[in-house]
Amino acid sequence: MSLLDLPSELLLAVASLETERDINSLCQTNRRLYFLLNPYLYRINSCTSRPALVWATLHGNENTARMSIQAGAETGWTDSGGRGLLCRAALSRHEAIVRLLLDTGKVNADLKDSEGRTPLSWAASSGYKAAVQLLLRTGNVHVDSKDYEGRTPLSQAAEHGRTEVMRLLLDTRKVELDSKDVDGLTPLSWAAESSHEAVMKLLIETGKVNVDSKDSEGLTPLSRVASNGSKAAVQLLLRTGKVDVDSKDNTGRTPLSWAAQFGCEEVVKLLLQTSEVDVGSEDNEGRTPLSRAAEYSRLEIVRLLLEF
Repeated sequence: MSLLDLPSELLLAVASLETERDINSLCQTNRRLYFLLNPYLYRINSCTSRPALVWATLHGNENTARMSIQAGAETGWTDSGGRGLLCRAALSRHEAIVRLLLDTGKVNADLKDSEGRTPLSWAASSGYKAAVQLLLRTGNVHVDSKDYEGRTPLSQAAEHGRTEVMRLLLDTRKVELDSKDVDGLTPLSWAAESSHEAVMKLLIETGKVNVDSKDSEGLTPLSRVASNGSKAAVQLLLRTGKVDVDSKDNTGRTPLSWAAQFGCEEVVKLLLQTSEVDVGSEDNEGRTPLSRAAEYSRLEIVRLLLEF
């Protein structure tokens, strides 16, 4: 009598004595053993500390993930950083896995990791629009959840220039536009830091953001874009008519001082054109925009300031 002549009950009894590797080998020998033993293999695997569901999530294998879930695999696994399966699927941009996990109704869509960040926060910072949409549709996520640095998903999206994700978050009407993190930066501050003009425009057009908000260092969005040299971003802020062009930070430095130091000639011209700047303004070290420009050999800016 061959092995295949045995009834299914005995074959399963034999399989229970083997390792997962051996059972998997048997599954691949013929059709009958595959359909009999493969579900059994997933059932015993689901009881392990690192079930196939984890591997499937990390590698985007939808079929394996589905079979593992059907076999009863636990969905509460987290990595060393406290990120759950849903978060890892979102980070890996595996939309089908994100959808599959959410459909189980067993995953915490708002699970915070060791940094206090949720799957929505990670999806927002990476610009993964599909995952953001799926998470928002659950109705089970805190759209404005803060991590341990006080950062919200909107703040993360703003920093990384994720315009489409920003629109999705704004459309929920559940986000605080001027929410400050532990360093006092708002979403607009973060967008300004990286000169993401489209994001800045989107926020400014809401008409609900403080365009002159100061962070813990006393820096305004204008101070940040002035040092980055983004002419378009500076123009966006100046057009609002709501910024203090000569605002001083905690070190006594103005946007003009920063632009002069970093050689941002076009920005210096824009600031001078407002006629609202004091070119002789001294910071806490007694330094003026002119002395900063001279120190860093910004000769064209030195000329502009002397001629003003």
